[in-house]
Parts: sequence; structure tokens; C-alpha cells
Amino acid sequence: MGSTNNFADITTASIRAIAASFPIASSLAAGWSEYKNFKQAENIQDILTEFAKRISVIENAIDKEFLKSDEMKKLIEQATIKGKDEIIQERRYFYSEFLKNATTKSCSVDKEKDMVLETISKVSVLHVSILNFIASALVVTGKKEDVLLGSEYNHNDENKPTFKYQYEKTIIDIFSGIEDITEKENNVFNIEASLDYLLSIGVVELHSHRGWTRVGEKQGVRGFRPTKLGLKVLEYLGKNIETIDKSIFLN
Repeated sequence: MGSTNNFADITTASIRAIAASFPIASSLAAGWSEYKNFKQAENIQDILTEFAKRISVIENAIDKEFLKSDEMKKLIEQATIKGKDEIIQERRYFYSEFLKNATTKSCSVDKEKDMVLETISKVSVLHVSILNFIASALVVTGKKEDVLLGSEYNHNDENKPTFKYQYEKTIIDIFSGIEDITEKENNVFNIEASLDYLLSIGVVELHSHRGWTRVGEKQGVRGFRPTKLGLKVLEYLGKNIETIDKSIFLN
């Protein structure tokens, strides 16, 4: 929160300095502070109004005791602080959806809400779409149980489950369908960068880096699957793999 305030102070000071050097910009300095406060209040209201709408639809699933708790009040404060400067409405609604799902009986007992909220604050709409596609495609082509595999995996078990991965090329082909060659090249680069970023924040895991390790009998290929953190992020954003519609990947 301190860093946000420091950024705002530096921005305000910079605008005042510009206005001092260029008198025609003085109106910018005069209006900046008022605009900033207005937009932050408007964004917070947008997040909370949407949150209220969403919990009214799932009333029977809500843990009403948790909804009244100090922990929930803290989550609301944290979510609105993170969302107050968000200019993209769909990302603001990530926080509304997170708060809605945090109140449900299935998530109210979760002790990792802070970690999930922090992760949600770091992802874009494209990132969530890619993560959702990877999880959904693996469920549709396999089993939910295989996607959920984690530390409980017994490598000595004779009936071994299948660790499946979504190929990088498939993900890029799905998300870079642009006719213009230059734009497609740029988009491919952005999607590759997004996959690297999703790896760095721990919501997907990689079978192997590029090199001689084989993935599906192929060399130099990257394969991705969601981590437990990635699945939690999807759950709090209303994309639980238990309710995946096999006919819809990108919603």
C-alpha cells in the first residue's frame, strides 16, 4: 500500500513540476488529485456493487458466519486496495468474483486466500484465459483426477495415473489466430512470454525446458499443466474444473 501511495505522490509532484514549466498544463495539476480520488472511489464502488450482485445469486451456497467475520472484512479491504487503480473493468471483476467465492461454504475454510488474492492481482485477462484453457483441455482429454495430481502421487503404484501436458504449440495456435503475419508473429511472442510469466508466478508447471528431454516422444517441446495454485486461482475466479463444460474452453 505504501508503494502505491509513493507512486501517487511522485505522479502528483511530476504533474505539478510540468505545470510549473508549462503554464498551459496548469489545469492538469489542478485536476489530477481530484480525478485520482474520484476514479479510485468509483472503482471501489464498482467492485463492491458487482460483489453484492454476485453473492445475491448464490445465497444458499454462502457461509453466512464467514461473511460477517473479521477475516472477510480484511479480504474486502485487501481486494479493494488492489482494485482501486485498475482501469480494466474485467480485471476489477476478478476481485468481485474472488470475494464472492471466498464466502462460499467450500472456500470459507481455506487458509490460503491471501496467497490466491495476491496471485490474482498479478494476472491479466489473457493469462486467466490461457490458464483456463490448459486446465479445461486436460480435463476434457483425460480425467479430472489426473489434473489434480500432486504430492500424493505414488510412483511405486502399479496402476499409474497419467501426467498429461498441454503442448505450447497448441496453446499458441488457439490464442494467436490472426491473419496478418506481422501481428501474428507479435501475438505468438506475447503468448510465449505469457506462458513464461505464468510459470514464474507458479500457476502452471513445465514438463521440461527446451532441450533433449522427451515430451510425448517429441524433443525440444514444452508441455504445461496447472499447479495446485493455478487450480485455486481458477476456482476463486469461478472456473472450478469440477464444473467444466466440455463444449466450452474459453469463457
